[in-house]
Amino acid sequence: MFIFFLCGLYLYMDIKSLISQVQILKGNSDYRCADIVYHKGERWEHSKNQILNNPKYENTIFNNFLKNNNGNDKNFNFLLKFIKEYCFNNNLPIPDDDELVIHLRMGDVVVHKWFLSKNYINLIKEIKKNNTISKITIVTSFAYQTWSQESMYLRKKSELWNYTHEKQKKNEKGLFKFLSNIQNQFNLPITIYSNKIIDVDLCYCVFSKHFIKDTGGFSDLLEKLNQQMRK
Repeated sequence: MFIFFLCGLYLYMDIKSLISQVQILKGNSDYRCADIVYHKGERWEHSKNQILNNPKYENTIFNNFLKNNNGNDKNFNFLLKFIKEYCFNNNLPIPDDDELVIHLRMGDVVVHKWFLSKNYINLIKEIKKNNTISKITIVTSFAYQTWSQESMYLRKKSELWNYTHEKQKKNEKGLFKFLSNIQNQFNLPITIYSNKIIDVDLCYCVFSKHFIKDTGGFSDLLEKLNQQMRK
């Protein structure tokens, strides 16, 4: 009985350690890649202009892409050019061929019914049927796309997408359940890849050989770019 208790405690602490590695992004009002590509939401044009003109976005993937895309925000092959350059110039790691990368959209989306609702276990099993998978990497952050003061004049009925302690606790509870389910189903090491710089996480997903997307526009964009990369 005591041994089972220790095993359970070890697994609990291991999952808690993984969750502690996830970055919390409380103020990303404008670097919302999918909304800009798909022209989605009330503030996509404002965000696009910010990325083009605000010095803090200089040398980001989307700053370079938007400056050179001749107005075609859906030019995925051209966008890949700047993703590859960013990865090379910053000497970023890319996933191993036997590594399964799962993107989770977390943070402000905890208010949606679709939050962490996909059948991830079956999706992992489908990939493992025909591929050798030696590790699973979860790419995510607790991202809160809070409206900036400069963009508030555009807001109509949208959520503020702000950080609250209650939302964060729901996120951590959901991630704990998600990681527990994976550990119970698969005898594979799990790692967290989470960065405050969104471009770094984006690159890791796009360069992965085996990729599972989540629900949401950013994850849809990652899957599209990942597929284009592997053609």
